[in-house]
This record gives sequence, C-alpha cells and structure tokens, in this order.
Amino acid sequence: MNPIRSLLNAPIVRPAVADARSLVRPHVKRAKGAIKGAINDLHLALSTGKLVDEPLRQQWLRILRNSEDELSNLPPATGPKVLLATAYGFGGAMLAVESIFAMALRMRGANPVSLRCDKVLPACEWNRFGNYSLPVEGFGPELTPRTQVETCRICTEWIENSLGLLPIRESAFTNHLRGDDLQRATRLVDSLSWKDYKTFVYRGVRVGEHALASLMRTTLRGTPVDDAETRFLWRRYLISGILVVDLAERVYDEEQPDCVVAVHGVYVTHGILCEVARNRGISVVVYGIPYRKSTVLLSHGDTYHRTLVTEPTSVWEEMEWTAERAAVIDEYLHSRRFGTKDQISYNGDPVEDRDSLYGELGLDPAKPVISLFTNVIWDAQLYHNYNAFENLLEWLYATVRYFATRPDLQLVVRVHPAEVKGPLSTNQPIAEELAREIPVLPANVKVIPAESRLSSYTLAEVSHAALIYGTKMGMEIAAIGTPLIVAGETLNRGKGYSYDVESPEEYFALLDRVQDLPRNSPEMVERARKYAYHFFYRQMIDLPLYSVRSGVHLASPRLEFSSLAELSPGRSATLDLICRGILDGQTLFVNDDAEAGAAAAVG
Repeated sequence: MNPIRSLLNAPIVRPAVADARSLVRPHVKRAKGAIKGAINDLHLALSTGKLVDEPLRQQWLRILRNSEDELSNLPPATGPKVLLATAYGFGGAMLAVESIFAMALRMRGANPVSLRCDKVLPACEWNRFGNYSLPVEGFGPELTPRTQVETCRICTEWIENSLGLLPIRESAFTNHLRGDDLQRATRLVDSLSWKDYKTFVYRGVRVGEHALASLMRTTLRGTPVDDAETRFLWRRYLISGILVVDLAERVYDEEQPDCVVAVHGVYVTHGILCEVARNRGISVVVYGIPYRKSTVLLSHGDTYHRTLVTEPTSVWEEMEWTAERAAVIDEYLHSRRFGTKDQISYNGDPVEDRDSLYGELGLDPAKPVISLFTNVIWDAQLYHNYNAFENLLEWLYATVRYFATRPDLQLVVRVHPAEVKGPLSTNQPIAEELAREIPVLPANVKVIPAESRLSSYTLAEVSHAALIYGTKMGMEIAAIGTPLIVAGETLNRGKGYSYDVESPEEYFALLDRVQDLPRNSPEMVERARKYAYHFFYRQMIDLPLYSVRSGVHLASPRLEFSSLAELSPGRSATLDLICRGILDGQTLFVNDDAEAGAAAAVG
C-alpha cells in the first residue's frame, strides 16, 4: 500500500483526517458548484445549447439575478400561510419542486414558510443514526463528534442552498427543542413492550405505524425480523416520532399555518407532520415525483398512496373520452415497455420475443399461462390495507401451493425488476423468500427473477389471466385485454376492469374457474385505458419548469426557467392549478387541460 495512504488510514490518524475532510467538504463543494455555474453562464451567453449538471444553488442564484424587477415588485405576503414541511434536504428533485412551489406561492401573495429539521432528530428515514444524540450501541460506525453530525449537516446545507436562497421565511425544529425532550421521549419508549411498538399512539398520532414505515424503508424489508438490530432501530424511530409530534405541535402553535405541504406524507417526518396537522384541522397537501417526466402528483388530506385508492370513480368516469385522448394513452402505454417517457425505468432494454419467453422458462404452449406480478415487498406494505391476505408473501405462498394442484395450468411469477434496478432495492428478495418457504417448486410454476430482461408486458400478453397484489401495472394489464385478478389493496381495485377479491375463499373460488374467464370486454378495456389516461395525464400534472435525468431520481434536477417571471400567475396553467389547490384547500389536483400538451407530445 502507498505509504501516505497507510498513514492516513492509521487508527490514530484516521479521525483527524475525517474531521479535516468534513471541514473542507462544503467549501470544495461550493467551489465546484461555482465553476459549473460559470461554465453554464458561458454556454447560455453563447447560446450553445449545452449545459453541464450544476447544483440547485447555482441555478437559483442565476434565476434571482435575472429577476430584479420581480423581486422588487413582490406582492405583500398577506395571503394564506403555507408551511412547506421540507424537514430533510435529501432529494434534489424534491427540493427543485418545493422551491418552485414556494416562489410561485410567494408571487401570488401567499406567505410560504420552509420548515427544516436542522440536525435535531436521532433518526429519520434517510439517516438511521441521525445526529448521534442516542448511542449507536455497536450498530453504527464509530465517528468523531464532528463527523457524527456530517450527514445531518449535508442535509441542512441542501435546504440552505435551495429554499434558503429564496425570499421566504424559514422555521426550524432547532428553535423549538426543549432541554428534556429527548430524555422524556426515551423514557416513554422504554416503558413500552416490544409487542406494543406497532400500535403505539402518542397525543393522538399513530407514531408506531410511522416508525414501522421508516423501519421498513431503512431495512428494505416488508416483514421486520425480531433481532437486536431491528429492535434498536424501531426504538430509535419511536423516539424520533415522539419528538416530531412535540416539535410539530410547537411549530404549528407559533406559525399558525393555513396549509401544510409535504412530500410523500409518510414516515416519521412527513407522515407525522401531516397527521398532527390533520388532527388540528389544518389543510394538508401531499405531493410526489411520479413516473412521467417533468410531472408532479398532488393530493388533499392524505398521502396520494391512499387517496388514489379511495378516489371516487366519478372523477374520471365523467371525463369526456375522445379519440385524441385514446391515442395519447395508447402511445404512452406502449412507451412504458421501454421507459422512454418516464423518469425511472426498470427494464429499458426488454426481451419482448414470445418464443424467448417460452423457451427460457420451459413453458408448454398447449397449457394456459397465469401470470403473477409482485411488487417490492417493503414498498407495498407502507401504504396498503390488505384485503384477501395479510400480506404479499402469504398471498404468494398460497397461490403457488394452489397451482401445485392444477397441473392443467402454468403459473409464472414475475419478480418486480425494481428489486435490483430501483433507486432503493430490497433486503428481502421475493425469489429468496419463496425458495425458503417452498424449496422445490411445482413443475408447473416458473419464476422470472428481478434481474431478467424478459418483458413483463410480453408475459401479460401471453397470459390467460394475471394476478396482482399491490402493483400499479394492473391498469396496463387490463388495457391489453388480459383478465386481472386483484388480491390486495391497490389503486386498480374498484375501477371496473378487474376481478377484486376480499377473502381467500373468494380468491380460490375464482382461481378454480380461471381458465373459463373471458378476455376483457371492450367496455372493461376502455375503462382501463380511460383510467390510465386519468392517472398518467390528469393526476400526473405536467410541470415542465423542472426536469431530472432519467433514472437519477434524487440528484441532478434542472430548473427549466430563466427568471421568476415564468412563475407569475397566468404564465403556467398547471402551476396556477397547483397553487390554487394549495391555497383554497379544495380545488382538485386534476389537470383537465392535459390533452393539448399530451397530444403535442405525441405529435
């Protein structure tokens, strides 16, 4: 090994090197960002059309420089107070969207306030060890006092370098923390038994559920194991959850917001912030960064993962169904095979040949194929209340065992590619769980592993029927005419294009006659296409004011406007819609003008 490297890695030297890197890091990062910004300034001046990725800081500084008139003529901030529950700063796309919302609201006379954690919590969904205010008990790295807070420090800097640059007010958990808060929360959690963690409620807030959601996201498991590390993490999230409840109450007492806006609306940060707001009668808006490029998805009152399930069908059934809209959704659904119009694609180079599918799996062309599509187990369990089965694994095991009694049929289990190709994978792979539970699969049951390039869409096309639990792909399956059986709670349930079951008995009775199910009627196919259009083009609201590189969901966002004038009322119909929904608390976040932009994209 290089002598200098050996010296730097020596136990006695390593802590000092880590501290030095921590001290230098923000200055180096800012210098690199300034260089990239200067390069882009030159490209823009020369109209080369070429830009390098640059931090949000440089983009916002340029926009503010170009907006002297708008900044000097901002309306008084006398409108509704909107608390942007930013909390953490990880996620470039999130910060890009939230900063656009903040300035757009400010330019409409609202009073936006950005809330940040500011290194207060002992754990969050992005950082299981938080600010190290609780001991890591051998489950985390041994760090110096400075480097223990480095991840929290980076998180805070991301917010400072985006929302912190804007002419809006800021609030922070730091300003509301009391001296005994951590000790009191710790004593309360330590008075609980392990079996009470999940159902724990504090001050009317389901802290146990939010802590479990964070635990599953952090461990990337849908079913927590009962071991020392899991108990350590769950305890940590419960303590953080209690702190967030208390801090949220104090922030809301001081700020008196009319509306709280949060990303996702789940986990110990945003889930609890939203629930405390609802308990107080404060309007809540939840947003997310969905599939289709440069779009946002918003919902009133709760996380969109739930509102998509409970939304009245009349919202889209009464939509005029035109030939133009049909053409738009057909073209988009075809693009989903390759992900060309999406921000994230899990199988961009699929094998679509049917002979390859049959040959690789050893399928018998003379027997009907029934396909089963899984979802990433920890992700599905965050949002859905189960119907026919307790969870995805129970459903999967029961289905495989059932098909062992049906040699006249073939079951193909398609493991979701996101298990290995998503931004967050899994520590509980479906194929491994299945092999552990049923070591020798029935001869008529085949598994397509997550890493396989075999096309899920080709599998759906050759299937006599398809089985799903929580995957959103159901509408796409139904739209090609394949009968769809829904066993879990998903946005596909209750839409009129699937067979929805609510008990194991009903499920197996349907499987008993699955070979007799006809292809979807024209009416069912049209309902699936119509709902798909509603979901992908009306609920996913076009916001071309930002973009992210495909597949890079958390980094490298680009603000696609040059001055604040482009955020002014009347300049963007979709931004006007979003702001109106946030400010009045009732306007549906449904883009009824989606057809024109979508048709232009097809053309």
